[in-house]
Amino acid sequence: MKPLLELIGETAPYARAFDVTVKDDVVLGWFKPEQRRHAETTLLSLSETLRSMALHGALIGAAANPVKARHYYLGSRAELRVFPVEATESEVFQCVGRLEGIDRSNLFPIYRVSGMCLTDKGERYAELDGALLVLTEEEFVGLKGADASARPSWSPGQPSPYADPIRPMTLEWMEPGRMLRASLPGLAREDFAGHFDLRPLCPLTLTLANACSLVGHFPGYGRFWISRCAISCKDVVDPGQAQRIVCVSDGAGRFVITVESDAGQRLGRFKLEVVPA
Repeated sequence: MKPLLELIGETAPYARAFDVTVKDDVVLGWFKPEQRRHAETTLLSLSETLRSMALHGALIGAAANPVKARHYYLGSRAELRVFPVEATESEVFQCVGRLEGIDRSNLFPIYRVSGMCLTDKGERYAELDGALLVLTEEEFVGLKGADASARPSWSPGQPSPYADPIRPMTLEWMEPGRMLRASLPGLAREDFAGHFDLRPLCPLTLTLANACSLVGHFPGYGRFWISRCAISCKDVVDPGQAQRIVCVSDGAGRFVITVESDAGQRLGRFKLEVVPA
């Protein structure tokens, strides 16, 4: 059987898993963090935690999929929980997860997956429950189209766009201290390197990283820790397409963030539980 990393739509630099194995229907893998932004959690930024565990979800899907050919696993919803740990730093993290069941949409199967992220000392750091829409390459092209432009080259040693995902945004208080709106300019194709190269689509982790950064502008949350994030996705944007992000404080450390394309298309919603650091 092909390695699982060859059966999903992500490649380097987006995919950074190594030593991926399957044992008794459980998928295990390791990853090394590359971001050095720890304001959002104790060890990893929320976006890097989600990116690594979402990639692991795709590997779980590839292991469970009876058709051993490349598929695209598009996240539709997820709930991510992050726990305090005693470790103050960790060189590597392990992801462990399994398939929980298969549902069907009108057209495609939906794989329900669960996973856990552990520090290199075995401490439980995060848990994820999610759902992935599963498409073959032909179905993916039929749904999203193929990339008409030449694929940008990327090779090991080049800077990764995921090492520092925060981009400049224009901010506007709609209700001071309660509702903040941001405009995220269209991102270059190079920012999506390794994420569905057949048709580059904005990785959810890039949107989430910029969305979460808005919390730091609210009074009392200059430094913060996110303990829970519920995610629902409607669609993703193409290269060059701007995004509008609105972050609303719901009181008691709860924030609701909605994301739209510049054309007004609803893309996703994040619900965060946050405590000041």
